[in-house]
Amino acid sequence: MKKNNLLRIGWIVGIYSILVLILYLVVTYKVKWEDKDLNTYLYFYNCSNSLCTSTEKQNNYYGSIICENEKCPYIVEKNNDYLILNNNNKQILYDYKKDKIINDSYDTYKLTSDENYIVSKNNKYAVINDKNEVLVDFTDKTITDYKYEYISYRKNGKYGIINEKSSVDISPVYEEVILIDSRLYSYLEEEKYYISSYDTEIPINGNSYDYLVSIDNILLVFNNKQLDILDTNLNSQLLMKIDCTYDYRVEKERKTLNINKLNNIVTFTINEDDNEYTNYYYDLKNKKLIN
Repeated sequence: MKKNNLLRIGWIVGIYSILVLILYLVVTYKVKWEDKDLNTYLYFYNCSNSLCTSTEKQNNYYGSIICENEKCPYIVEKNNDYLILNNNNKQILYDYKKDKIINDSYDTYKLTSDENYIVSKNNKYAVINDKNEVLVDFTDKTITDYKYEYISYRKNGKYGIINEKSSVDISPVYEEVILIDSRLYSYLEEEKYYISSYDTEIPINGNSYDYLVSIDNILLVFNNKQLDILDTNLNSQLLMKIDCTYDYRVEKERKTLNINKLNNIVTFTINEDDNEYTNYYYDLKNKKLIN
């Protein structure tokens, strides 16, 4: 009789032990798996003073955005504060430092020369700033840039410039236009770039260039496979021109320039021959190349 009681107690203790084990496994499963975030994220982080992305979680990162349908967003354009992201075939304006979407109301976004944004909706174009204020109302003109209240636009494959406040209206007759400042612009004609004033619409220094880039208060100009840096008075900022392999007339070669601006530093890459290149850093504030 006593032996049967001991067996009965043993069975009861065994059953309770099994139930406790099952409960422990269930709780462990819920903690480890049911509450686990199984989504994939794209992380934005600093790597060597540059913005990098990874789907692997970083120890220190600015922010992250979810990857939907196994497709992660990718960066279309960036400035010091915001990113234009293509997120599952929809563009958004994203503050990667504060980890929040600034604007997702439009079809496309494009960074302007003065770091505002050209936006499009239903094939109409406007300009907004980072506070979502509208600087230029929607128009049928295809806006390509906005700087000092000047608007460059494309019509029938040609480019023109307008500024309603100063009554500037340059007809779309050029192959390309580049807004420089409140006085000057550049235009492409017969494969050469010229610098002109809004007042005269004719070249002002008698020079032509193979390619030209306007960044803040400097111009990168290429001619005869040499680079010069000009201020907006068209004075050279270099002791001597930089030799290069390309004339940068074609898009593929232009992409190798890798031009970026971070705070007051402009970086660019010059191909010196087919196999070698040099990275240059230009200090906008002190107007000089730095190591």
